[in-house]
Amino acid sequence: MADKYTILTAEELDAMTPDQRARAFRDRIVTDPEEVPEDFRDRVFETAKRLGAERADQK
Repeated sequence: MADKYTILTAEELDAMTPDQRARAFRDRIVTDPEEVPEDFRDRVFETAKRLGAERADQK
């Protein structure tokens, strides 16, 4: 799980085959909100709420 959060450089991505690059991206996709750091997750949720409210006000 730790390597999910390893940053890949452009040089590393360029050295990969297309399949390796696709796998590297796929392996880093987080689908469980509990795996996201809490402070970041909270900011994302707050932004979503704010944008939703702004959009509702525009209707």
